[in-house]
Amino acid sequence: MDTRERIIEKASALFLSMGIRNVTMDFIASELGISKRTIYELFKDKDDLVIQVLREMIVRNNEEMIGIISKTEHVIEAIFLILKMETERRKSFARVFTEDVKKYFPLINATMYADEKNLKEFSASYTLLEKGIRESIFRKDIRIDLVDTFLHELIGLMHSSERLKALEPTEPDALNCIFLPYFRGICTRKGVDLMDKYFSTNETT
Repeated sequence: MDTRERIIEKASALFLSMGIRNVTMDFIASELGISKRTIYELFKDKDDLVIQVLREMIVRNNEEMIGIISKTEHVIEAIFLILKMETERRKSFARVFTEDVKKYFPLINATMYADEKNLKEFSASYTLLEKGIRESIFRKDIRIDLVDTFLHELIGLMHSSERLKALEPTEPDALNCIFLPYFRGICTRKGVDLMDKYFSTNETT
């Protein structure tokens, strides 16, 4: 593991456990036993480091989700298993990290999901939509790039909208009132039947 990878690995662990604001470049350097100058030779500033850390988290998470998508019988099962995985993963995040990371959503969306090539590389939901169309579970007339971009924007909105935050929605609220109804809306009859069958016999929370 080279120095850059070590910095990203350590910063990732510290951000997740302590929050982004609470972790200084000095502290990261101290934890790694390197000089702060070494970090600045590889990263322009703290925001640059944070973006690179989040990018690595997204890539790894994306790989896990694509693995689930490739192994499941159909995309409805994949959605269920991914939701379960994400629910468990978030339980390990410090609450302060969840709050701190919100300010970076607009930049992440702008830099990582800006074109179709990036969508395919960084977005497991793009792969999910493609597979769902092949399986005749999602409608063939949907524009994958548009739907996928909308889903990412919606996730960002859930974290940034003051009006939504004032309503204090729980994760089950967001899932059952927003995301699952949206997926149901792009389903074929076959997809709707699978959603009704699968989510009525399994719990996602």
